[in-house]
Amino acid sequence: MKNNKLKLSVVAMTGFAVLMWAGTSSVAGEKRCTAGGVKVECPTQSDAALKKASDAYEKEANDMAKGKSGSTYGISVFDYLTGVGKRAKKGSATAGESGYGSKHAGDTGGRHTELWDRVKAPKKGEAVYNQWTNNWSPTFKSTLVQGADPNEGKQWYYVYCIACHGWTLQGDGPNAIELDPRPRTLTKGSYMNKKTNLELFTVIKGGGEAVSLSSSMPDWGNVLLDQDIWNVVAFVRAMQDVKPPKDVNDYLAPKSSFKPIAGDVNPLNAPKSADFADAQELLEAGMAGRGGKNLVGGGYVNGGLRKAPKNVAKKVSAGY
Repeated sequence: MKNNKLKLSVVAMTGFAVLMWAGTSSVAGEKRCTAGGVKVECPTQSDAALKKASDAYEKEANDMAKGKSGSTYGISVFDYLTGVGKRAKKGSATAGESGYGSKHAGDTGGRHTELWDRVKAPKKGEAVYNQWTNNWSPTFKSTLVQGADPNEGKQWYYVYCIACHGWTLQGDGPNAIELDPRPRTLTKGSYMNKKTNLELFTVIKGGGEAVSLSSSMPDWGNVLLDQDIWNVVAFVRAMQDVKPPKDVNDYLAPKSSFKPIAGDVNPLNAPKSADFADAQELLEAGMAGRGGKNLVGGGYVNGGLRKAPKNVAKKVSAGY
């Protein structure tokens, strides 16, 4: 980007800096993966597609700084960069002002994004956060991983994962073009549906090197609690074979092809799983200040969107 200040702000918004730190070596690693125990080519985007996505992301950032409405990514009134709606007044949702421009800083005259206009009666308590973050993203009322919440998982994904894997898990984040091997397309059901929950949990917690793949995939075990990671797994499961959305309604209603694998590990049965215990022992031993007899994944903090596994089903059924 030509505007260095803007570039820095965009990097901070997406967790770009954290991801680049974890993958600065751009280790090529193993370009092939396993699915169902069989070696297969990892599902990734072409270089041309990643270059196009990176350019579009930069244009979106520059347009946002100028206060321009419209969507670089082709979904009217939706903004991939921030994950919220653009302004629908002063022109239209596709032309005119977006409400983001710096010239509006401190303005009390009502120049806000479209999201502000839609929330007429903000809720109280933790529901305020839930209401805001779920306004422009899918809301799941069931989970494909018992004891894990896809709604909470999508929030962590949006913070830490989009820079590489892309907003809709297509492997086309703004950082993807810089990595070798390329980030996985996490919606490829023919590949992802053969992965067990434990495999997904392990690679998120321990990084690519935990499964003998690229160090470009960071280990998130010292950033996310185990329940957060399980929730991300639930979100990924909810997005299998979901195509890039054609419009906002398409984006808000994904339909997954994933069917739970018999006997698979999940947050409810993990405490009794020998396979999970073995994986935990290896993962925790490699984390600074961790290990010991009580492998609790960095501790557990209840509150906000995060609930204990036994309370997840009730929470998810409520829509957040």
